[in-house]
Amino acid sequence: MEAGGGVQGFIQAVERLAEEAPAGWRGTVTFILQMADAYAYIRLRDLAHPLRFLRQMAGRPPVQFGTEGFRPELVDDPNPARHYTAFVFVGFWLPYPLALAVLWLWEIAGFFRYRGHWSWPDLRNGRLGIRHGRMVRLAGPFILPTLIARDLATSGPV
Repeated sequence: MEAGGGVQGFIQAVERLAEEAPAGWRGTVTFILQMADAYAYIRLRDLAHPLRFLRQMAGRPPVQFGTEGFRPELVDDPNPARHYTAFVFVGFWLPYPLALAVLWLWEIAGFFRYRGHWSWPDLRNGRLGIRHGRMVRLAGPFILPTLIARDLATSGPV
């Protein structure tokens, strides 16, 4: 399913998910799991199948938004929302230092996987995702669309 719409489409989709999330911690967890599944292809139910889980995370998620309106310094592939969402998920669940270690390890693995291609945009995007994930953990999902507009969009808040 191709959603498109660039960063504005991404913001609108995240707003809808946040609005649909029940109040409280359980709703925030539901929001993070749904967002990770749809936009980053992170499906915890597939952890029992590690190769499938890793292939999915490196592949094309069910919903993609394209690059339109994303800050250029955060873009290195046709779907920057995937990488960002993956690290919102990581930042939500892991303490900040551990989340940063996961980001660096993922990028180092990518360096070898992609035969020497190092992605500073992915690191910048991932660090934002981790910080935003920590903020969602503290404040709930309603804050995320504003953070995306402020930090990922070329035009700033919408």
